[in-house]
Amino acid sequence: MRTKKRSLVATKVYGFNPWMDQLLAINQIMESTGQRSEAPVIRDLIDEALTARRRKTSEVESANNGSRERELSETLQGVQALLLKLIEHCETGVRAQSVSLELLQEVAAEARAGRTGLWEAMAVPTLRQAGKDDTHIAGTFDRHTNEGKHFAYSLAEQIRIELLAEEDTDNRSGVDDRQGRLSYDAPDVATEQCGSVS
Repeated sequence: MRTKKRSLVATKVYGFNPWMDQLLAINQIMESTGQRSEAPVIRDLIDEALTARRRKTSEVESANNGSRERELSETLQGVQALLLKLIEHCETGVRAQSVSLELLQEVAAEARAGRTGLWEAMAVPTLRQAGKDDTHIAGTFDRHTNEGKHFAYSLAEQIRIELLAEEDTDNRSGVDDRQGRLSYDAPDVATEQCGSVS
């Protein structure tokens, strides 16, 4: 403990009455080391006690830091697991939406093909016999198509208004139900009529 150069503080002297067992231990150390004064022995004992206390404090801090690191690691692992589950659910939702979109495209294609086939087979010959030219026939077809679109979008808008009114009523009564919200822009049917003839 005396390998480093250290200066004594002459202005501060600790005076205390030792316990009996402390006095006996100090006397035994003095006999075994050949010291004639208690002061160096007591200084060495204080050094040993302070070193042990610093080591104990460091170990406690290391244990606390390790505990905090474990808690942080467990929290991060929990967040990671939740994010992976969320990503999995999102991917499943995207796949389901892709299938729904493909089915809707098939339905739209079949409906268009069936309507066009019936138009060509039944309406076009009748209109030609009535003296209508191809431009008039095409305009009539487009006008009927736009009227169908207008009906569909108007119906969807009516449903959206009803759902928003119901949601507003639920919000005022304290019910939080956000299902069924529709959001879209209805097309301008007038601009889609490609030179339709009435």
